[in-house]
Amino acid sequence: MPPPGCSGGDCHPPTGNLVIGRGQSLRTSSTCGLHGPELYCVVSKLQGPTIRFLLSNSPQALLQDSENCCFCDSRDGKSHGIENVVSRSDPDGRKTWWQAESGVENVTIQLDLEGAFYFTHLIMTFKTFRPAALLLERSVDHGHSWHVFRYFAHNCSGLFPGIPPAPGRRVSDLVCDQRYSDIEPATEGKVIFQVLDPTFLVENTNNAEIQELLRVTNLRVNFSKLHTLGDRPLGGLRGHPFYYYALYELVIAGSCLCHGHASECRPAPGSPPSVEGMVHGHCVCRHHTTGTHCERCQGLYQDHPWQAAEPGYPHTCQECKCHGHARSCHFDMALYLASGNVSGGVCDACQHNTAGRHCELCRPFFHRDPLEDPRSLHSCKPCDCNPMGALEGGLCDAYTDTTRGLLSGQCRCKVHVWGQRCDSCRPGHYGLSLTQSEGCQPCRCNARGRVPSTQACDPSSGACHCKRFVSGRDCSRCLPEFWGLSSDSLGCRPCDCDFGGAYSNRCSAGQGLCLCRPHQHGRRCQELQSGYFCATLDQATAQAEHGRSLQPADPQLPGAPWPAPRYCTPAPGTSSGWLGPRLWRQRDPDCVLQRARQARYSHQLPRTPGKPLPLHQGSGFALGRGSDFARVVDGAGLSLLAPTVPRALDYDIVLRYETQAPEVWQALVRVRAQSQPRSTRCARPLPSEQLFQATLTHARRAVVLSRPFCFEPGTRYSVTLRLWRTKEGRRPEGGTILLDSVVLLPRVGELPGLRSVDPGALRRLQELHEAGCLEAARLACSISALLHGGGLACECHLQGSLSTECAPLGGQCPCRPNITGRTCDRCLPGTFGLGPTGCHECRCHPEGAASAVCNSTSGQCTCWAGCAGRRCDRCFSGRWGFPRCQPCACNGHAELCHPLTGICQDCRGATTGRHCERCLDGYYGDPTLGSGQRCQPCPCPGHPGSGLYHGTSCHVDSTSGRVLCLCAPGYAGPRCDRCSPGYFGRPWPGDDPRRSPCRPCQCNNNIDPRDPAACDPHSGHCQRCLHHSHGAGCAHCRPGFHGSALRPGGCRRECVGGATAVTPGAPAL
Repeated sequence: MPPPGCSGGDCHPPTGNLVIGRGQSLRTSSTCGLHGPELYCVVSKLQGPTIRFLLSNSPQALLQDSENCCFCDSRDGKSHGIENVVSRSDPDGRKTWWQAESGVENVTIQLDLEGAFYFTHLIMTFKTFRPAALLLERSVDHGHSWHVFRYFAHNCSGLFPGIPPAPGRRVSDLVCDQRYSDIEPATEGKVIFQVLDPTFLVENTNNAEIQELLRVTNLRVNFSKLHTLGDRPLGGLRGHPFYYYALYELVIAGSCLCHGHASECRPAPGSPPSVEGMVHGHCVCRHHTTGTHCERCQGLYQDHPWQAAEPGYPHTCQECKCHGHARSCHFDMALYLASGNVSGGVCDACQHNTAGRHCELCRPFFHRDPLEDPRSLHSCKPCDCNPMGALEGGLCDAYTDTTRGLLSGQCRCKVHVWGQRCDSCRPGHYGLSLTQSEGCQPCRCNARGRVPSTQACDPSSGACHCKRFVSGRDCSRCLPEFWGLSSDSLGCRPCDCDFGGAYSNRCSAGQGLCLCRPHQHGRRCQELQSGYFCATLDQATAQAEHGRSLQPADPQLPGAPWPAPRYCTPAPGTSSGWLGPRLWRQRDPDCVLQRARQARYSHQLPRTPGKPLPLHQGSGFALGRGSDFARVVDGAGLSLLAPTVPRALDYDIVLRYETQAPEVWQALVRVRAQSQPRSTRCARPLPSEQLFQATLTHARRAVVLSRPFCFEPGTRYSVTLRLWRTKEGRRPEGGTILLDSVVLLPRVGELPGLRSVDPGALRRLQELHEAGCLEAARLACSISALLHGGGLACECHLQGSLSTECAPLGGQCPCRPNITGRTCDRCLPGTFGLGPTGCHECRCHPEGAASAVCNSTSGQCTCWAGCAGRRCDRCFSGRWGFPRCQPCACNGHAELCHPLTGICQDCRGATTGRHCERCLDGYYGDPTLGSGQRCQPCPCPGHPGSGLYHGTSCHVDSTSGRVLCLCAPGYAGPRCDRCSPGYFGRPWPGDDPRRSPCRPCQCNNNIDPRDPAACDPHSGHCQRCLHHSHGAGCAHCRPGFHGSALRPGGCRRECVGGATAVTPGAPAL
């Protein structure tokens, strides 16, 4: 290492023993006598051969030598602790040493430094044998990681295989040194290690590799093997008094780490107390460096990058050029490289309103005073510019540069601002403002919206003088509910949004598009989308034929019963429950009002145009076209549910009817809510049930009840009517009235846009009362959109309708043949089976059906009693003779009979006959209804079906009362229990094991079958052969006859005149 001091550019602090003053930082893993006295012997007083001899022949003698053996007790003042290695003697001059426990081989000594130091060399002086193997380790991170400096061993290849021997090729190589591990000398042996081995020439100790090699924060000596004299016991050396580590002195030479920028050091904060000869760790820095190890430049000397000093190159830190306006700076490598390694310093926190890398500029909103020195505290003066009118919030020129047109302190105004301080708007502009990029705004009065020939705008507000329906400071937009800014005198046109189809009377300013309710479109929202319609005012209609008929005495009817006159007898088929005849309702959906509000005062609606079609006389019932009416007799009534309504509102109740004679009728109507109304509109302290009375004249077809009633959605209401004729003008041919429907007409004067406080309401109401059909339709659509919240879906039936489109007003879909209903979803009366081709005619049988109307789905007609079939064209099962359909007369033995002849079918109880009036063969008795008898099986001798029945029928003898059987062929006897002549067998009794049926006797037709003795009745053996035959089966001719007995008359007498008799079976001669 170079000598201490500064020479040639770099500085070197003096080197000393790092152990001095740091005894408390030394620690070891083993010290003798810590737990009590421990025997040890000093082998070093004897020579080697003598020691080996004594140990091998008389080790006890060696132990008995008190001059060679002692006790180590580190608990008393004669300690052998690790602190003794700092010096070789105590203050009294006595030798001191550190001694490990006897026989312990793996022992460490560690020095922990308070910071980083240079470590140059190490010297250890041993009291006993030097270790057979040790290694020196270092740490640069305060013991978190360790690296081996050098291995020492008397046999490197054996103890540390793979580690090359010293000295190596480079100063930093990891090698094993064998020079300091011999067993001799026995004492005062040394181990020496130099970090920079003199074998290698090191010219610059400040380069990074050498600096890293010298730098340490911790050192550790690891003794790993003891030397012995060849007496190593098998159990190990532990406790052996002759073998231990003992160290007189430990010298760890080094200096403080200063990177060549200091020649002396002082105690660092927190370091151990200073003693004489102690190496301190805090550098006294030179070259404008600072830090514990002079590892950085001083605060204002950062213009060049910090470097460690080198021989001939001190690398002094360079001062930043901050013109006296900064106290520190920092180094910027990018700037340094960009400057060609000339300057990299950047001044920190420039003062006195300066800025820039070198504090050479003024801060924003300040400018350089050309009369002041750049180092002056007052060289930068504030700008005097109006921040609202000057560019960039009031910036002025920071310095004077004639080539660039800059004048220090001059304000730069925005486009529409002028003045020395930029505090005034230019002519034709207004509103100096900080938020305006150009300072002031030009007067932007819209040419179409402002009143012509007016002056420029107000210089403060910029407000323009606008036309009547134009607003805005610049007259650029229409007033609410107006659109289309133009050059006409008023400026804008009214939106005129449809009061029902649009949500409000506001529209878009450009195109005048109103905000439409669902399924409404068009600029004014007065058009319907495809597939939608608007409801007529009388859309809430309940058809009377869907109601329930009530008799005059029914307690549900309002008022007292009205007795019918004696001459007013209802005709067949015209009772109060009869739904017919049907009349054609000719009502034009476009003329729903018919100037109808006149009826508000007369309680009468004008007569609907068109006359009802005449009734069609059929076979017992009337058939018409169109919808149904309900026929109500004098004094009776009807109950039906009120139609649902779209909105809680007062509704006028209209009765539509048709009188059958020029008579005057009275109606008592009761309207009742079936549950408590929930809406605020209808939940008022009025009764939820009201009675009305109206007069129904022959001259009218509709009547409006005297006062309205509040209906609401979600609540069901019932309407019950009692109808009777007045005494005046009663006609015998009268007595019934046809009720068509009950209609709820909304009181539209309560709707938005039609209320008296709404603009244009009076005009619309006047149009509604005076309008013709087309105008009424337009207003009705607007009212419908208000009531229903927009257009209503057509929902035309996919099969019943010809199209998915419906009539815009009323929503009537185009129906296929024989289909009716708004959506074409049901068949006309008299038809059924809605399908792609329409509905089919019922074709109910005129004699079997009670009506020409059938079920609209199944087509089933209403049959008279006993009639059946879809068309009522046949009798029910169990009847015959259509159309009278009499019950089948089968004496209770069958349910069915032939529908035309009445012959009973499938007679039970063993009966038969046209009316099941007699027993089947094999049975006897009287099965006719009322006889009290039944058919019983004939006992001949067994019953039919038993396998023992041998008769064909039987009867009861009127005299004896016995059952007599008529036997089957082959059987005889009163009960057919024996075989008849010509038959054989054992037919009875049934349990006889020899039982067999009667069979013909096999006598080849050569017996008399009437002769009881012709054959044996049991065996069948032929006994009385005829026709000149004989034998068991009468199969042979008797002697004296020839021929074949098997043929009728086949046996003939033999010839006379010498012929020889032929023996049966022998050939003829």
